[in-house]
Amino acid sequence: MDKINMKVERHQWDMTVLAFWISNATLLLHYLKKDPGLADATIQFQVQLVDLINEIFILIIRDAERRMDKVLDTAILDHETIPFDNLEFAGEWKMFRKNKVQAPEPVSYKPPPPNKKAQPSPRNVTSLLSSTLFVLDLYDIHSVITSQVLAQLFYWIGAELFNHILSNKAYLARSKAMQIRMNISQLEDWARSNNRTPEHYEDGSLTSTGETTVDAARKHFTPVTQLLQWLQCFSMLGDKPDSLDSLENTLKQFTRLSPQQLLHSSSNYRYEKEEKVLPKTARKRLMDLQIASKKRVEKARRDRDSMSHAVNTAMAPPKTPPRRGDLAGDLPLSASSVNRSEAFNGIHQTEEEDPISDSLLMDPAHMLQFHLPTTVDMRISYGAGYGGLNRERERKYIPTVPQEFLAKLDISGNRNTFERKEWDIQADDA
Repeated sequence: MDKINMKVERHQWDMTVLAFWISNATLLLHYLKKDPGLADATIQFQVQLVDLINEIFILIIRDAERRMDKVLDTAILDHETIPFDNLEFAGEWKMFRKNKVQAPEPVSYKPPPPNKKAQPSPRNVTSLLSSTLFVLDLYDIHSVITSQVLAQLFYWIGAELFNHILSNKAYLARSKAMQIRMNISQLEDWARSNNRTPEHYEDGSLTSTGETTVDAARKHFTPVTQLLQWLQCFSMLGDKPDSLDSLENTLKQFTRLSPQQLLHSSSNYRYEKEEKVLPKTARKRLMDLQIASKKRVEKARRDRDSMSHAVNTAMAPPKTPPRRGDLAGDLPLSASSVNRSEAFNGIHQTEEEDPISDSLLMDPAHMLQFHLPTTVDMRISYGAGYGGLNRERERKYIPTVPQEFLAKLDISGNRNTFERKEWDIQADDA
């Protein structure tokens, strides 16, 4: 375990080494759990392996994010699939504008210059996703872990794009929203082309269940896609006489956007010339929704604090032992246990609910809940499967040790003979 930890620490920015060791650690954990004798004797090391797998998982995510972060802005936010020429925005004027009207040039196809071909595009991001998936498949990482790697990367991409759009006024325009939405659609196409279903089995089911790659992309891209839809449609609400009703119907579709985000994006929006401005009644409605949302957040925070205080008070030991005959001393143990159980259930339900956030931006560093493949998942994936039909795969995962290595092991039980043998020194150099 110490040598594996040292190897991982030295190569924490090398995805191939990380994938190699997360695959080996998962297999080793499976072997320790599968053998009845080892399962009881190696509990301490099983816990260490679980922590190690979780740590390597995070390192793989960070390495993939580091690679994509170099091209994400230029490839998704700035890439123009269909260029919009001669766009003019209200309140903005161009320097050195030519008053002379020039005759239009004849339409002819010209190949783009070499520097234009080299500009980043969504393909740069999908290529990095493909290379990450290739490495995970190359080292035979369990599908449950692979699906979570892709889901975490989708969340990070969606959060980064969401924050950059909301923080930069240059992207808060209808034309830019259309461009970015088309670029994101290419990421969704990649998810459909590389769709995976994790080999996860629940409650004795014979078919695998779990979040597919397509579902994960759709789920984690929803906030940014809804923001882009809002930027494309809200300026048209002023054309209708029942603009307030249209606003209410529109807001029902944006379930992942808060009133604060809607109001911020509309307040900093870049209107094109002759584009309708959001009506004052609609803006006032958004402000009312924002105030109501803040009140709900404050109320939820007070409720959590009061619940936590009540639990701490109920669990705190008395300052002086109760006298015999007092009500507290005569309280039956079962009733006291029920009260404590109810208090814990209340605080547990509060923690399981989705956190109420009043933040304008998303948290790209947030890690989704990570879970290892279950014992059943590993027995099926690393064995012959249900019915024992896939014998070839079962033979592939039978652990073997070379005879040359066994010959160097001392099975006499003398611990003194394990001091720096030749094979141990070679293992250090590996």
